[in-house]
Parts: sequence; structure tokens; C-alpha cells
Amino acid sequence: MAAHTGVKHHNAKMTVAKVRQARKSYATGKWSIRRLAEKYGVSHQAMWSVVQRKTWQHVA
Repeated sequence: MAAHTGVKHHNAKMTVAKVRQARKSYATGKWSIRRLAEKYGVSHQAMWSVVQRKTWQHVA
């Protein structure tokens, strides 16, 4: 059985919309990973993984 990913995972704190917005904000250079992590209530490592596309790879 495949593992649940994205919003289907029971511990997900991010949504597709939040992932897109976080990546867009980071790309502007005005938001740090630490500030984004605080804004979205996730760890620094989790946010780094989001913006580096290590996680949430299925989100464009």
C-alpha cells in the first residue's frame, strides 16, 4: 500500500495552496525559510524541504 502524501497525510500542516504561496514568497527573496516556517507553523527543516522541492514534489 502506498503512503499517503500531501494533504492526505494525517500529520500534514501544509496544503497545496500554502505550499505554492510559501514557494512564491521565498522566490521573491523577501522571506527567509525561518520566517516562512514560523508563519506556517512548521519546522525550519520542513520548510526548507518544501522550498527545495524535496517534499510536496507533486505541487507545481
